[in-house]
Amino acid sequence: MKNKILMVCMILGLSAAINATYANDGATSGGADYKTVISSYITSYINTDYKLLDKIMADDACVKIPRAETVLNHSRAKLIEQMKNNAGTQQNCDFKYSVLDKSDAMVIARVDFKYTEFIQHNYLVLEKDQNKNWKITQVCKFFEDIEPSGGTAVPAIAATN
Repeated sequence: MKNKILMVCMILGLSAAINATYANDGATSGGADYKTVISSYITSYINTDYKLLDKIMADDACVKIPRAETVLNHSRAKLIEQMKNNAGTQQNCDFKYSVLDKSDAMVIARVDFKYTEFIQHNYLVLEKDQNKNWKITQVCKFFEDIEPSGGTAVPAIAATN
């Protein structure tokens, strides 16, 4: 009888240790991984979904767009407001992304949206916040013209709203 009680206690102890390990891993991983945040960024952009964008942007996030010899800076609030005004608009473009570099606390990714006449390159900086959740802290947008007949593309300086 004592052996059975000892065996049950050992099983309960191991079970508790395993559960504590998995719970700890979930807390340090910060919920959604960075790939999910990048995918959410693409989805929010394609579908003009300001609510989804609002969830994945850091409070102090900004968007930077070079225009001629200056850089336009847009706050998170301005970006969300602008997207809210265009809610429901579907972007007619193809997309792809790649992770340029990553660490346990920061990721830099490139997301390209290809339209018929230009490509919009988005460089995303993602960081873990104090709750270990991945958030986008900065987006830098660049525009590249697409040459219609085999020439070399020239970077555009026009920015979209």
